[in-house]
Amino acid sequence: MVFIKGYYQFEKDLLTEYQDKTEEITSQLNLRLFKRVVFDNALSTLAFDYYQHIYNPNNKHVTKEKSPLSSLEYNTRYDGLLGYFQVDQDGNFNSPVWPDFIRDTQSLITAQDDDETIKRKSLVSKLYTITAKSNELKALINNKLSVNNEKFLLLSDVPGHLVFYRVVHVNNIQKLQGYVIDVSAYLNNQVKRMLTTVQFNNTIAITLKSTLTGSGEAYFIYQGNAQSQATITQATITQPMQLSSVYSQRAINSHELRWPFKDHQLTYSTSKFILPTAATYNLGLMMLLMLGIVIGCYGFYRLGVKQLKLAEQQLNFVSSVSHELKTPLTSIRMYSEMLKSGMVPSEQYKLDYYDFIHSESERLSRLIDNILQLSKLNQPQHSVEAHYTKLSILIDMIESKVSSLLIKSDFKINISSEFEQPERALLLVDLDAFSQVVINITDNAIKFFDSDKIQDYTRKKIDIHFKPDPKNKDFIVIEFRDYGDGVSAEQERKIFELFYRGGSELTRSTQGTGIGLALVNELVLAQQGTIEAQRMSPGLSIKIRFKSKRQ
Repeated sequence: MVFIKGYYQFEKDLLTEYQDKTEEITSQLNLRLFKRVVFDNALSTLAFDYYQHIYNPNNKHVTKEKSPLSSLEYNTRYDGLLGYFQVDQDGNFNSPVWPDFIRDTQSLITAQDDDETIKRKSLVSKLYTITAKSNELKALINNKLSVNNEKFLLLSDVPGHLVFYRVVHVNNIQKLQGYVIDVSAYLNNQVKRMLTTVQFNNTIAITLKSTLTGSGEAYFIYQGNAQSQATITQATITQPMQLSSVYSQRAINSHELRWPFKDHQLTYSTSKFILPTAATYNLGLMMLLMLGIVIGCYGFYRLGVKQLKLAEQQLNFVSSVSHELKTPLTSIRMYSEMLKSGMVPSEQYKLDYYDFIHSESERLSRLIDNILQLSKLNQPQHSVEAHYTKLSILIDMIESKVSSLLIKSDFKINISSEFEQPERALLLVDLDAFSQVVINITDNAIKFFDSDKIQDYTRKKIDIHFKPDPKNKDFIVIEFRDYGDGVSAEQERKIFELFYRGGSELTRSTQGTGIGLALVNELVLAQQGTIEAQRMSPGLSIKIRFKSKRQ
């Protein structure tokens, strides 16, 4: 909601900015149009004849020279200006570009005229034809130019044209002087010139139309070019014949022009707003901030879930440890009291009780060692001292360390190697840590073998295989493979997590605390190795990779 609100606020501010610019354009255009009329008021009344008689006070002579208005370039010096004309009380029509009176356009048609003469006749003919259409002008001539205005007024009864006139005295003769403007060409030129003085980031469409006739619309497309602090490229102004509906999707503003074009209106529109760089940057920053908040909230949620899960695992761990400690201690205490009190007369029973007490004591020792080892690994000052050790020594160590576990559980171990000379292959391990890894993996495989469910006693075995790492020749892989029930896909992903045990603590029948394989993972990492679990059919495979070298 904040992002959407910010976007619409930027868009609203941009619309306000554009509305201010369009008002400025229209205001400047009105001022320029008005100045044009005022400027023509300064024209001399003598300049509307083809020739001017100029008196020279030095030699007291009168010279005959062409009027400045007789120049074709001056009559068409800006788009829309068609030229100047003059009419006397008798209706005689002349223009500064032609020396004679004009009574009809047919009299101008002659052969063998040069190019300039043809242009002058064409201009005079056009002025005569346009002014002849003005009934207001005819009414003034019929009244013998009885009015007297030295400032230009407007005759607007000729469609598509404006006829400006003034009635003045020239050598004590009443004459009507004026000029004609093509409205469409004039306004189009003025609008285009004004559009080049502003800067828009968007493509803006401007429609110029008459409010009286509703026809003769002109269209302008303003396309702002890319600009930077180093260079500012001028915008491109085009005039299509038809305006695409795309540019009318968003109205900006509408203004009516002032006199003498008060029946014309400018309408500004665009397709869509392109926000400036600063607004885009702010919206992007806002989006990043909101994204950061969302990610942070999700992170806190995941952290909370993880903490709740960890708390549940710790609770299960306490329950498991309590069970693991209480059950053997109770049995040890019971058998020791029976032996102490002399209630066991048979020597065979005494030996069985002694073996049971010894076995349970070893299990308690392993449990306590695992807990202590795990706490040491979490201490910064603890470090595992790994050294390169011969593969043959490690094979002998495995057989000696797990022999008691195998004999008691009636399990077999098969150790194999792909190395022809095991004494020349060295693994980077810490002997104590390596021993604990092997014992924990073996104990875990024996503990989770369900003898009641699995009647095939040939599966009561563990295969340990040494082989080179196919992905990296500087590593050796040790694969521990059992043939028990195996694990599920979820257990395969979580098997090395601390305190993790599949199932519920209330219904689980197997012993354990959930730290054995987690400790194995920590010990392997401490020896710069890697470990992974892979489901097999049947059983589970645990692959450990250690750095190696050859002698």
